[in-house]
Amino acid sequence: MTTAAVGLTAGCLDSIRHIGQTRVPVDPEEPGDDPDATPGEFYHLLEENDIAVDELYHDTEDDDWILFYESAASDAVESDDEIALIYRVFSEGMIDRGAEVNHLYTEVEDRFDGQVKGWAVNAQWAEEHLDGEASDIELWNAIAGTKQYEDGEEPGADANESDEGAGELSEGDDEDVDDSDADEESGDGDGDGDGDSDGGSDGDDGDDSDADDDGDDGGGREESETDEDNTEDETDESDETDDNDDSSDDSSTNETTNGTESDE
Repeated sequence: MTTAAVGLTAGCLDSIRHIGQTRVPVDPEEPGDDPDATPGEFYHLLEENDIAVDELYHDTEDDDWILFYESAASDAVESDDEIALIYRVFSEGMIDRGAEVNHLYTEVEDRFDGQVKGWAVNAQWAEEHLDGEASDIELWNAIAGTKQYEDGEEPGADANESDEGAGELSEGDDEDVDDSDADEESGDGDGDGDGDSDGGSDGDDGDDSDADDDGDDGGGREESETDEDNTEDETDESDETDDNDDSSDDSSTNETTNGTESDE
């Protein structure tokens, strides 16, 4: 990320209220059906997002915007939240729509002890951030590098101040946050689906196994019944054979008897 303009911001804050011929006051202007990303529309969008704008100026010579706003923050984290919100309005509402501006300079009013006095953002940083060429952390660190404090004041105590601000930059796009969960929810759902699928497979395997067992039992019963039928057939044949043998014996006996009678 280009940081050459960081030093410009701090030097401007001390003389920011010195309105010359090239710095003109801006009034809020409601965007129409086809927004032009004007300073007046920026003013309007800030108010729509609950930023208390005191004054906004347009430096027509340098194409810079100078914002004075009253902070509602009570600590460093809330102060960074305000900064992140103003940046998102500037970036997504103005730069992304082709606003003709080089820098946004700010001065914070109604501050708590240790709160930032002013900060700035380069339009080029916003473009790089929107294009994905700069991460949230890189963008936030660039903004943090422009922060100015009153002489003798220390920055508000917050060990993770930069990380908090970078998080707010990401939270600005509500539509993107809703898809990773769905994705996450969708991802969880797929996991459950796999579980169900596995369960279904187990169940099928179990049914197949039972069916195979039943089939084996059925086959065993059929073989048993076949053996019994064969045994009965053999028994019947044996009985018939015995009967035939008996008949043969009777015939022989009769023949013998008849022979004897003839002899007599």
